[in-house]
Amino acid sequence: MKKILAILLAAIMALSLGVMAFAEGEEDTGILLPDFPAQAEGEIYLVSENTYVNAGDIVEIPVYIVSDYTSEICPSSEYIVIGTNLTLTGAAFNSGYMTITGLRASDEVQALNGFELIVADARDMYCNMFGIKVSDESILHQEAMPIAYVTVEVSPDYPGGDMDCQLNVGAPAWFDYSDRPYAEYAASQIEICNDTTFEYDLIDPGTGILYIVSGHIIETPPVPTWEDRLKAWAIEQAIKIITFFQGINEVLLGLLPTL
Repeated sequence: MKKILAILLAAIMALSLGVMAFAEGEEDTGILLPDFPAQAEGEIYLVSENTYVNAGDIVEIPVYIVSDYTSEICPSSEYIVIGTNLTLTGAAFNSGYMTITGLRASDEVQALNGFELIVADARDMYCNMFGIKVSDESILHQEAMPIAYVTVEVSPDYPGGDMDCQLNVGAPAWFDYSDRPYAEYAASQIEICNDTTFEYDLIDPGTGILYIVSGHIIETPPVPTWEDRLKAWAIEQAIKIITFFQGINEVLLGLLPTL
């Protein structure tokens, strides 16, 4: 009886391994997409969302703030300035298949106390400035709040495939906007506690506080036909059956010396 139970247990384990092997193969898409970050104490993330597109599409891609940060210098800051330069990089951009054509502030950030739009200017391929000011510190305690939307136009000639690009969230080009309020001291992505004496807590990338996650803009994965789904199912069943008999064979070989 114990030998029969051992055979059954081995068969169950073999079936489980067969299913796992098949699932892992399905997840291998060839393009590594960045994960959306989780809120973490003492950290700020600016995140552009992974987006699927097709040739000729016009899409609005959200840029989020994910944060749980409190300034040690001025816990009751006068205001918070967020500024960034949003640009595209990668093969699809270099080949002229994707272009930024617009920027706008999200409804969520506009609803914050003291909201003021400093700049939302889709200027050219290398400078697309977005800057806001708020007096509401809740912006630094958000699980995932969209602060901006970036309009990206995809050429009708876009070939798709592995020709993707990324929406980068980079340091703002305030020097091109010297006529705008706050531009003279807004030198990084986020500044907290600016006042008339220019005393502030400046947060730079790489210090362990502010992080950037640049999402991919890639071709929409094809929807499998019923033939493709049937083929995948048949392969899965074949793997289960082969692995099942392999497991039984190994158990029986192991039991032969004891008979």
